[in-house]
Amino acid sequence: MTHDFALSAEHIVLMDLPIVFRLDIARNIPRDLPYRWSDDYGARLGVLRRDDPYGPIRWFDIAPCYVFHVLNAFDKTTDDGKVIVLQAARYTELWGNGARGSDAVMWSWTINLTRGTVTEEQIDERAVEFPRIDDRLVGLPARYGVTVGMGKLVRNDLERGTAEELSFSTATKPGGPGEAVFAPAHSEAGELSGWYLSYTYDPVRDGSDLAIIDASNFPQRVPYGFHGNWIAD
Repeated sequence: MTHDFALSAEHIVLMDLPIVFRLDIARNIPRDLPYRWSDDYGARLGVLRRDDPYGPIRWFDIAPCYVFHVLNAFDKTTDDGKVIVLQAARYTELWGNGARGSDAVMWSWTINLTRGTVTEEQIDERAVEFPRIDDRLVGLPARYGVTVGMGKLVRNDLERGTAEELSFSTATKPGGPGEAVFAPAHSEAGELSGWYLSYTYDPVRDGSDLAIIDASNFPQRVPYGFHGNWIAD
């Protein structure tokens, strides 16, 4: 089952991962997704040059996992050769032996095209999904990535290796933010000059809102008890 793939400036990165089609489930269990984890299938990343779309795919074996959603991918030249960095929300295991499996956490793979190797590294330990960057930087290095956690948004500083959280929890039940889209303040604005837009679910009133979050002050909140009047110009 392939849900997503990645684009860098020069390459397409395909993910061939061990969630496989099961004909017996498709035949015998109505309304269930006919896919399950396979201990025998293995996992690999495929690299295809964008300027040669009918050319060969180079395959690189990785540790078994599953990925629904990619954060980003970009090309980089290092002292060790030319590499592709792939960042995504990674499940250690999913849908195996009737169990849902692990939560996804942010992960990075560095594909060394010169040496033919892959280095794997965990970015964060938080359980998250739906990673997004500033869309203008897709395929290029981005400093910030925003993901959805349980009742919160998480923004990772991918250069410093730090993270900050913005909670949407209410007094009685956790709120539910959705995927955060970045709206730049203007065409030349940086990654912190603009706003994150996220639909949020309020379980107390069973309704939704559009949250507009200042990217320059991500964990901002309105102080409890704040009140006043709006006077137009």
